Amino acid sequence: MRTLIRNGRAALPDRVQDADVLVEDGRITAVGQLGEVTADRIIEAAGCYVLPGLMDFHTHVDDQIGRFYLADTYESGTRAALQNGITTLCTFVTQSAGQSLPQAMAAARGKAEGRSHCDVLWHLTPTSFEPAELRALETLLAAGYRTLKLYTTYKAAGIFASYGRIEDLFRRLGPLGAQFMVHCEDDAIIAAVDAAALDLGDAHSHTLLRPEQAEVVAIQRVVDLALTYRAALHVVHVSTADGAEILVRNRPLGKLSFETCPQYLVLDDTWLQRPDGHRWLCSPPLRACRPRLRELARAGAADIIATDHCAFRPEDKDDWDGKDLRTVANGLPGIGALPHLAWQLWEDDADRAAFGLATHLALNPARRAGVQDRKGALCPGLDADIAVLDPAGPEQPLRSTLVPAFEAFPGFSSRLRFRHVLLRGDPRVEDGRLLEPDRPQGLPLQPSTATLSFH
Repeated sequence: MRTLIRNGRAALPDRVQDADVLVEDGRITAVGQLGEVTADRIIEAAGCYVLPGLMDFHTHVDDQIGRFYLADTYESGTRAALQNGITTLCTFVTQSAGQSLPQAMAAARGKAEGRSHCDVLWHLTPTSFEPAELRALETLLAAGYRTLKLYTTYKAAGIFASYGRIEDLFRRLGPLGAQFMVHCEDDAIIAAVDAAALDLGDAHSHTLLRPEQAEVVAIQRVVDLALTYRAALHVVHVSTADGAEILVRNRPLGKLSFETCPQYLVLDDTWLQRPDGHRWLCSPPLRACRPRLRELARAGAADIIATDHCAFRPEDKDDWDGKDLRTVANGLPGIGALPHLAWQLWEDDADRAAFGLATHLALNPARRAGVQDRKGALCPGLDADIAVLDPAGPEQPLRSTLVPAFEAFPGFSSRLRFRHVLLRGDPRVEDGRLLEPDRPQGLPLQPSTATLSFH
């Protein structure tokens, strides 16, 4: 089957230009002024941008977080993704107590296979570092699992990694190609906060429990370690301008990247001052420094814009006694809003906005995940994951998720309309509608752990 997408404005890795895109057997075969090419299917893209399939590099779906099970399954999360031009969803596998990381990976894969509408890539979160577990990590890295998530906080949850532990992993696994994703909040600074002196019934106290300094200090510590050991470091959900600027200053010195999230660019801590402010609790907290961080992101400082999507059912988000915000389900939805809010960073220049999506939501995530040989750009030979985007559709309210959950961005709207979305050349979305909701066609991007040998 040959498909020709013609008369669109294509967002290429280095520029935006008028171009046609030819697809055959699930791959992109040509990009440019193709003239009278024969094709079995023609998609007219006049007035639209042709983008590489987008990636949400940071999501949480179909998993237990603290007391609560997340609202989005692989089916619902990938459905919301695909309808908004996201053809690869990156999510996390966290090793539980008494469970090996390969076992955790197999369990996650069992939830996803046959139920995912877009492709899925997993980041691994190890929590045990015994010799056998480290050998398993080495096997997984050799098999193509490139990204490892570490936390400099959350001791009580059992996922904390000390700076010494991070140093050891940088030294041992960095040379094997590991890409380290680190949640940077300094645990000692957080532990030193006198919670008894705060009004824990006030959601805004969350910003005091997890102060900006905790993020900034942790980023500097982890950056110093990454530069010392030449490790590839990606800092997740940067919420402070000071933290972002540390990474920008040091990026020329090593393999450093970072992401920020829509909530830190368009929301601020005043949302926590509302009577229902607990519904906007996430970590790191919403901050007061939004204008400065937004200007950095607009200038291209963040390598990736991702959501940290973590949707809870309304009854779970409201399940607290109003006295201790630390018991609130902590996280916000975002998948369905991601391209819309990222576009608005550059909405005064449509070409720049299209290029911003192609760079920060496709090319850079694919490179950091190690799948740039398959995903992330409109280049011959890559998977034909393609989104045809109309920037002037009817204005509609944002929907961060399709399942019952409190909307993180109430009152926000967008005119973006995904006219067509192709997954490996197969039409999956037309005019924002999933064509075959009962036939999910997403695939895992990494091999099954059942095919690997762990000793």
